[in-house]
Amino acid sequence: MFRTTSRIALVFVALVALTPSLFAQAARGGAAKSPLDPFVGTWKLDRLKSTFPGAVPDSRTHTFEKVATGFKHTTRSVIAAVSGTIQYTFQVDGKDYPADPAMAVNTVAFKQVDANTLERTGKYQGMVTEMATYKVSPDGKVLTITQMILANDTSSVQVFNKE
Repeated sequence: MFRTTSRIALVFVALVALTPSLFAQAARGGAAKSPLDPFVGTWKLDRLKSTFPGAVPDSRTHTFEKVATGFKHTTRSVIAAVSGTIQYTFQVDGKDYPADPAMAVNTVAFKQVDANTLERTGKYQGMVTEMATYKVSPDGKVLTITQMILANDTSSVQVFNKE
């Protein structure tokens, strides 16, 4: 009886001693990080720091959020008093996912370059027509999107601040 009680007491003491370190380990990085974690949130266009080949939007926001099927990307823009919203879901795995019907591409594919950089490839009828690099600054406050439209050889650099 004494041995059983001693063993139970030892197990209990070990659990009490280990539990705080296990919680600390979980808090430090127990859950797997998502490739989109630095991007999640809402980003507002800084018009003065951005360059466009045509009309500069009066306003634009990008929102990235986690959803059951991966991530949802929503872009809201106002150009010359006309507003529009595009939205699609995707995963960061390099596979093609349906684009919003209002987009100039049919599919988008995202792959991770590093912890703060994603590349998006847009295809129209199976042909790559657009490439975009999404890069979050090391402090997590600025998102820069460099977009190249291959069909007409134009590019833009869009700078966003995290809201």
